[in-house]
Amino acid sequence: MKSAPLLAMLLSGLAGGFGHCISMCGPLVGSLSVGETRKGILHLLLYNLGRVTTYTILGGVVGLSGSFLLLAASIEPLQRVIMILAGLSVIIMGLATAEWLPILQWGNRCTPGASAMQKVMDLFKAPRSIGTWYPMGIVLGFLPCGLTYTALLAAARAGMEATNPFAGMMQGALMMMLFGIGTAPALILVGKMVNTISSITRKRFYRVASIIMIATGVWFVVKGW
Repeated sequence: MKSAPLLAMLLSGLAGGFGHCISMCGPLVGSLSVGETRKGILHLLLYNLGRVTTYTILGGVVGLSGSFLLLAASIEPLQRVIMILAGLSVIIMGLATAEWLPILQWGNRCTPGASAMQKVMDLFKAPRSIGTWYPMGIVLGFLPCGLTYTALLAAARAGMEATNPFAGMMQGALMMMLFGIGTAPALILVGKMVNTISSITRKRFYRVASIIMIATGVWFVVKGW
């Protein structure tokens, strides 16, 4: 297995992460991190591990088939559904973060339905359960991204030149895994920087972040519709 393409994908992910990813995905990751009280970066590592998992699977598929067009055609309907569901979830997260959902007050009522609904809404409001970050990364890893598409094209090309389908699958999967790992440091940095600001500034950022999340969610829904 050639090592040069693998190194190139890692460096491309690292460079693209501090360029493209910070501008395109940074606001979303920053908004999701608002209100996170955990110390360390475990939750951000899990989120990025989820993205890398998705990238690795997609890389294996294009490496096995040797065709990015085949993958693009097959996952386009799935991407649309994911964009709509992710958009709705991000909108709810934004409303929950800003405490603009009247339903959040239902928890004070002694009814089983209100209590259950409160538990569901708590999943969208920071700080979130540590178990939500990995699946969230898996799902959002499917979101359309020009930089990711370019990496998949490289993985598909490498798959076409492999000696057999299995080697092509492994080459594609490894290339996309390293690409995803390369993009992670920039997004982890954004996620940690959000909660290092002062409490007064953070309160103001809460409102700004909530608006960003709601606007991002609406954009996802419109693009996926």
